[in-house]
Amino acid sequence: STRCMSPAQYFCSGEYQAKDWHHYGLAAPVYTHFTSPIRRYADVCVHRLLAAAIGVSPLPVFLSSKSHLHDLAANMNRRH
Repeated sequence: STRCMSPAQYFCSGEYQAKDWHHYGLAAPVYTHFTSPIRRYADVCVHRLLAAAIGVSPLPVFLSSKSHLHDLAANMNRRH
């Protein structure tokens, strides 16, 4: 029989040790996934954070607060 995957869990990387960032099913040590940023708010946030991390665009002010990012991740985990 087949099993459904567990839903995604969003988190701030600074709240967990790097060893906990893995993707169990893919056996990947560091993993992120996103789709088109016009589809889901979680993907918009990931796109903006990655763009800032690689120097393509500045970090939006609303994503610069660690406590705000924590609250966003917790809300996305409840809603998705």
